[in-house]
Amino acid sequence: MGIQVRRRAEARWTGPVPTGVGHIRTASKALDSDYSLRSRESDDAPLNTNPEELIGAGLAGCFAMSVANLLEQDGYQDVQVNANSVVRLEETDAGYRITEIALSVTGTADALTDDDFARITDQAKRACPVSLALAGTTITLAQTKVVS
Repeated sequence: MGIQVRRRAEARWTGPVPTGVGHIRTASKALDSDYSLRSRESDDAPLNTNPEELIGAGLAGCFAMSVANLLEQDGYQDVQVNANSVVRLEETDAGYRITEIALSVTGTADALTDDDFARITDQAKRACPVSLALAGTTITLAQTKVVS
């Protein structure tokens, strides 16, 4: 069997949810940040993150890496991929739900065609481990190829 890894993170919460604060940290120490309900509901919570932002970052990072890998496997050189995500959190009758994640991706590579880029980004959406983990959420994809 291939690679098998475990990635660790921890979170701590203090106080009532509306006014409290949490702290989240990854074992790699790449992330060591506060999070709060305020950061979830508003853009004016300085230096705080929220779970939805972290999910979006994870998806964008995984997706960009997957697209780059597939482009390189197809023989493209000088590959650069940028992915952005917008995570939509909605209050529903069943409670808060992540109802959609909109991905947008741009890429450059020598001799890359629009058709090949569309095929590869679609393939990446079906293969990215984070996309697969989020299978219960609608993930839309907007593709833009930029030729250098």
